[in-house]
Amino acid sequence: MSKNIRQVMHEAAPELDVAKKDVFIRRYRKMSGRSELGVDELLKSQMSYIRMPVWIVSIAALIVAIFGIGLNRETVFYVAAIMPFVSAIAVFDSMRSRLYGMDELEGATRISGRGILFARLICIGTVHLALLLALSVVVGTSSGYGFAMTGAIITIPYLISSIACMILERTEIGRRNAFGCVLVSAVTAFMILAIKDEKVFFAQNYRWIWFVLFVFLAALECIEIRKTFHLEEYEWN
Repeated sequence: MSKNIRQVMHEAAPELDVAKKDVFIRRYRKMSGRSELGVDELLKSQMSYIRMPVWIVSIAALIVAIFGIGLNRETVFYVAAIMPFVSAIAVFDSMRSRLYGMDELEGATRISGRGILFARLICIGTVHLALLLALSVVVGTSSGYGFAMTGAIITIPYLISSIACMILERTEIGRRNAFGCVLVSAVTAFMILAIKDEKVFFAQNYRWIWFVLFVFLAALECIEIRKTFHLEEYEWN
């Protein structure tokens, strides 16, 4: 081996001209007309990426609520049984790049992998938050439970399914099985329909339990979202 290995390496790969690098970057920014992708552009690009079934299932829940107003109490549980599928398909659509092995490629593009995931969750989460509020008002007018209790009954299945699906998506089974989220949703929906005739669970004296459960699940949802954002770190650990 040559004793002047440093000199040989230096001649083979000379140092880059910092001034030329700066000129190139400035020229590119001037040609592209922007230095970095704005938040609005990021959200708009990821909104178009989200598939139509996510919005169709969400609209279906609202349609059931509107046309089922006359059913009074039963409407709450029919809508609540749909909500697990609303959240599950949203989680699956946000994470489907991992299913198809495209997450590493996405992370190497102009936008970071976390940025892409954040934009998708913001887009879907904003729409679903508006949906849950609308459902609570529409169904709550005739359910007999009031707006707050109606919102809790509708939102809790949504949160249960969302949390379970995020946990499932971080496992090897969840990444390889596209129907795992559907199974979780079906089980959650069955549980809601199974207890809908047990009026003791929805009595005035026990409603505080629903609100406590709602707060607990909302906090757990935030924790699972944070784990999802740090998924790559967990895998390397």
